[in-house]
Amino acid sequence: MAGLLFRLETADGTAADPPTLETVVSNWKVGDEIPLGRDRVLRVIDTRPGRDPDEDPVLVVETA
Repeated sequence: MAGLLFRLETADGTAADPPTLETVVSNWKVGDEIPLGRDRVLRVIDTRPGRDPDEDPVLVVETA
């Protein structure tokens, strides 16, 4: 199965670190946590579609 690409942004609209996430999970929701290694987790605080149909969807995240 091919992965889906999401852009990751902070609440102020800047690119998160990392700026993208490739995953097979398609149903991210507010409160979900994205593990980024042993000691780093991002929490989803909002989701939204891309601005146009060709743009990747966005997960707005904060450090958990």
